[in-house]
Amino acid sequence: MKKIVVHEEPLTKSYSAPRLSIAYLFVIACNVFALIVPFYLWNGPNGEFWITQGSLREQPDVSFLYKVIMVLEATSPTTEETTEIFVSTVDAVNFLRHDSVRMASIQFHNEDMNIDGIADWFTLEVEVPLNEDERVKSMQVLAFFNFRLKRRVKLDMETIVHSAVASDLPMSGYDTEGAFLFRQANPLGIRGYSSQLYTNETPLVNAESEAVHRVSNSNVGDILARYRKRDVAADYVERYPIKRLDSGTPGDRSYRLQMKINVPQQDISYIPPLAEVLKDAWVKYFSVVGLCWLLVERVKSFAFRHHLI
Repeated sequence: MKKIVVHEEPLTKSYSAPRLSIAYLFVIACNVFALIVPFYLWNGPNGEFWITQGSLREQPDVSFLYKVIMVLEATSPTTEETTEIFVSTVDAVNFLRHDSVRMASIQFHNEDMNIDGIADWFTLEVEVPLNEDERVKSMQVLAFFNFRLKRRVKLDMETIVHSAVASDLPMSGYDTEGAFLFRQANPLGIRGYSSQLYTNETPLVNAESEAVHRVSNSNVGDILARYRKRDVAADYVERYPIKRLDSGTPGDRSYRLQMKINVPQQDISYIPPLAEVLKDAWVKYFSVVGLCWLLVERVKSFAFRHHLI
């Protein structure tokens, strides 16, 4: 009956040498080489061994704050005078602009396309009635949203969707569609402190503070100037906006704005904690050290077998 090999062991040969001999120092050098080389292989010229930032994909939880500021500049074809039409949902701001404020129809709805509890699309529609002698030449609109990150980075802040258009010809409306994208200058911490960003500046238009008594608090330019100073914000990026020209026909005249806002999944950069840094380094190191150790063992075996040392 033919026998089957169930276990086998290699035949080993031992080599001995006194301490501080050439053979002893050669073995020490080989072992040190096998342990140190993985650091240099991973480190490279840019130092990629120790990670300094992590990245994850997350869809922000965005909600509308029901605050809108819209400014139209209209000219009269007869007098050629320019007038400002101001639309706002903030009562205290309307009080400041009582001479130019106008009532408008504002509709808003959101859509959760994948039914995960987070809105994917927002639609804002504003219709402003116009007088017969008003021809709109420019428009600016600010819509205020709450922006939240809830996974590794905990962040809760007020953000702005801004859109503007100007035309030499009178306009009857503006259709815009775009994405609401997270912007950060540096990776964010995950310890919770980043959730306190810009608390002194929230809300951006504060109807409860004394600042509301200053006209600058309701000025679109001043609000945007404060907002763009932020290192962490969210920006509205338009895609193929459409200007609708005014035909000038008499009758029920109005300016119509339709804004569609998409909130996609986005890359969020964060500062990894020590445990994540060590775990990543551990995986990198041991993915290389085994190969280096095997190579060194082959070199030592070849050197001693052929009596090179």
